[in-house]
Amino acid sequence: MRESQKVNIKDVARLAGVSPTTVSHALGGRRPVAASTRKRVLEAADRLGYRPHPGARSLKAAGTGVLGLCVANLTGGVTPLAEMEYYFRTVIAATETAVEERFALVVVPESEAGGFWDKILLDGAIITDPQRGDAGISRLTARDLPVVTVGRDPDAPDDGYWVDSDPVAATRLSLDHLAARGAREVAGVSFMTTDYWTQACLQTYRTWCGERGQRPRLEITPSESEEELRASALRLLESRPRPDAVYGFYELPVLSVLEVARELGIDVPGELMVASSNDLGLGSTTTPPMTTLDYDPAAQARAATHLLIELIRGQTPSEPRKLLPVTLVERESTRRR
Repeated sequence: MRESQKVNIKDVARLAGVSPTTVSHALGGRRPVAASTRKRVLEAADRLGYRPHPGARSLKAAGTGVLGLCVANLTGGVTPLAEMEYYFRTVIAATETAVEERFALVVVPESEAGGFWDKILLDGAIITDPQRGDAGISRLTARDLPVVTVGRDPDAPDDGYWVDSDPVAATRLSLDHLAARGAREVAGVSFMTTDYWTQACLQTYRTWCGERGQRPRLEITPSESEEELRASALRLLESRPRPDAVYGFYELPVLSVLEVARELGIDVPGELMVASSNDLGLGSTTTPPMTTLDYDPAAQARAATHLLIELIRGQTPSEPRKLLPVTLVERESTRRR
């Protein structure tokens, strides 16, 4: 048997075949866990000699009055988070909600999150758009701190505490809108990320195409570099047959499509309709103004902050996993005459 001080929550999770979050919940009793799962976790912890760190427990009981918020730039690109409407609205709403509940909130960028979580004293944290193998979730659950995610943990999408929009419904809302406006060949443009939302949206697009007898046409851009975005847009718009509509799972690739379409003399929306998400918040400023999908990040942040505070206060949340609706904002880019 390994010495308990050398065993961490990830070791127990690996042996039990569950996520670290599930181990935390099974051992801490803060949320319902299936009896068979709890039994497996307890047996794994006993076999490894794992015991939660008493210092972490006492600190948590005392409380610090501090919440953490980690915002992620999913593409790893050069666009500052402060310039992205999605994250700006997230931070503002989370901060306002925390202050209303008499908590302080500290924002940390993803690039510094690893060292940050190990140093600061806090009661719990919100992580936006976690990736596969997210280090923030692992580090926080290892400290037995509650974690709420905006967007689901792709390693355990049906587990833990999260606030999200329905990616299937959201993607179909946009694609069905394009089809209703006359689109026959809808292409998709995206960055390749490992977060749950993007992967679910891409799969929904493929399924939707299959239902309509259309071959999926995806342009996946590896980064935010201007050269790669432009090359991706050119490949799509110079292909034959050219798509008559483009949907962007992120806003920046679609902005490049609009720019290249203008250079090539392609009329929008007459020859090409475009629509996208609303992460940058620039859709209303384009020529023509672009139809966008609004996730209401402020509502997501408020719900996630309230959920985290419930957990910190030892309450049993009525909705440990919450889906929020999205809204399609139609503008000129899809209004065909």
